[in-house]
Amino acid sequence: MFITEDSNPSRITLSAREMEIIELVADGLTNQEIAEKLTISKRTVDNHVSNMFTKTGSKNRVALLNWAMDHGKICRDGFNCCSLPDSASPDL
Repeated sequence: MFITEDSNPSRITLSAREMEIIELVADGLTNQEIAEKLTISKRTVDNHVSNMFTKTGSKNRVALLNWAMDHGKICRDGFNCCSLPDSASPDL
């Protein structure tokens, strides 16, 4: 999905694996470290990150994390946490 002026950012969805990777990016891990932690190839992580850049219109990791915070996908240091779904909820 490419972002256009008519696109609704709230409709952008990230896969479960992309969410897992974005959390690790937010923790400061490199793509190589993420690959090792998830026991997948670095190339696979590179592809996931690139796909997230495309989906969100982000040009780099900082912009991707800002997008994720702005849209309630991640919580950092207590900021934006109240808008995240409760992980204990059976609906997830």
